[in-house]
Amino acid sequence: MSAETELNTRAISALKALIGRPVGAIYGREVHAEPLRSSASMPAGAFWVGGDTPDFVTIETEWKSSKGDQDYHLLKINRSEKPLELPFNARSGAIGPCSLIEMSMPGTLLVAIDVVEMTAELDDTVVYDHGLTFRFDDGKAVSISTEHDSILGALIVRPGDVKAREPEFETLKTRMTLK
Repeated sequence: MSAETELNTRAISALKALIGRPVGAIYGREVHAEPLRSSASMPAGAFWVGGDTPDFVTIETEWKSSKGDQDYHLLKINRSEKPLELPFNARSGAIGPCSLIEMSMPGTLLVAIDVVEMTAELDDTVVYDHGLTFRFDDGKAVSISTEHDSILGALIVRPGDVKAREPEFETLKTRMTLK
């Protein structure tokens, strides 16, 4: 795997800022519920880190195509004073209007984040950081992943671990666990 397809040190540092905190929800725009897939999707999202000053971890995707014409989306994660394009009042700390996807019960702490790597083999092979599994102190997990071989560029949020959509040509493995 190359440095271009792995989360960079800035992204890893941003994710580590969430560990040990109550990560109750991810805020986004254009959230779409997908009941048949037991998931929801959004083009981008932000986590509020907490504290007295505006502090967010933002997550977006960056569209790439392989030589064999596989579309894949890299996770772009940053720490920011603003929650992406979401309306935000820094004085009051209010976010919105926006949608949110609940990740855990109130008071539940995030204890670890698994960085999940995908290897997809079609006309060529693509290996990249495809998703994240958020693990909470009540034993529950929620995953955020990208769509492989799709032009949508959505973040998919669902209960449990990251799952392959096409397991016959997609292999997943935990590349690292952040604690």
